[in-house]
Amino acid sequence: MKEDLRNMANILVVDDEKSITYLLSEVLRKDGHSVKTLFDGKLVEDALKTENFDLVVSDLHMREVGGIEVLKTVKKKDDNTEVLILTGHGTIPTAVQAMKLSAFEFLTKPIDMDEFRLKVQKALERRSFRIEIEKQKQELREHQEMIRKDLELAEQVQNSLVPAPLKLPDVDVSVKYLPMIGVGGDFADIYYDGSENVYLTLVDVTGHGITAALLVNRISSEIKNMVREQRQPSSILYTVNNFIFDAFDGMAMFLTMFSGVLNLRKKSFTYAGSAHPAVIYWNSRNNRFQKLESQNIIIGYEKREENQFEQDMIKVSSEDKILMYTDGIIEAEDGDGKQLGIKGFINFFKSSIYLPGDEIIDTIFNGISEFSPNPIRDDVYLILAGLK
Repeated sequence: MKEDLRNMANILVVDDEKSITYLLSEVLRKDGHSVKTLFDGKLVEDALKTENFDLVVSDLHMREVGGIEVLKTVKKKDDNTEVLILTGHGTIPTAVQAMKLSAFEFLTKPIDMDEFRLKVQKALERRSFRIEIEKQKQELREHQEMIRKDLELAEQVQNSLVPAPLKLPDVDVSVKYLPMIGVGGDFADIYYDGSENVYLTLVDVTGHGITAALLVNRISSEIKNMVREQRQPSSILYTVNNFIFDAFDGMAMFLTMFSGVLNLRKKSFTYAGSAHPAVIYWNSRNNRFQKLESQNIIIGYEKREENQFEQDMIKVSSEDKILMYTDGIIEAEDGDGKQLGIKGFINFFKSSIYLPGDEIIDTIFNGISEFSPNPIRDDVYLILAGLK
């Protein structure tokens, strides 16, 4: 590409000494360039209106409009056009000023033609490099804009998966989701069967960003179908585990998961977890917080029979609360790098326990923001079921 530019460049020579203009133009034409000559700097602006130049060679001192003004005019039209300044020995400081204004180089008179040809070549090469870099920058900007739009769309798609809060005579379920970078690997589902069961599901895919979000979108419909078939929590975990192995065999896809069903008639909560952080249960009768631990290994680690997945059941009563979350909350760090942990998390929960569900969640998030001065480093999901 450099050779092509050197042989095909369009060059403007400006000098009020006609002998110099003629000599330089002849040298440039012999090197294969297209050359236009002007004997007055004030004519440059009009010439630029009708023609584009790769290089302008201009004398520094001319009668009316000198090389500095020519340089400014050329750069205003096209910053990629290189300018080579010709000057006498006594005006080198002014030539240096021209270089500060983006002139490529200056040549002192009398002109050494070998040096002149070399500097023309280098100027055209630099122009070629600058144009190529600008092209790459533009391509990068366009690529980044495409990614931004894709991420924006992905964020909208993922936001559509966030379940709506549930308001029933016997229970309120509040929810809040905060991804680390707009899209993430957390997924939740809240489903009421229209009779007596409220199904609560929370999934946390290992990793962050687009890869995790793609896996979430892939498995979300599978999980929703299982829940709406009203399967037992342990059966849901078993089926999701098999699905991960069948669909992503050998790809080391892992996720933690907690599945629970709240029976409003029997006042019971049946649950099964796979390496997911313990659900926090508040027993209103004795004002006691209890951790409902996961009973099973992480989803995607190994295939197991359905009877190897365990679940448990607790009895609940009016005013009790069940809080499900992803580990981005308890892994929040303070300014010294100390994690909030489950105890700190429970303290935020405890301080707001008698508030409405939405206000409890807001209190927890506000507390975490005060605790951790830095942006979250993981996706965060909260689901709060408050019995009435």
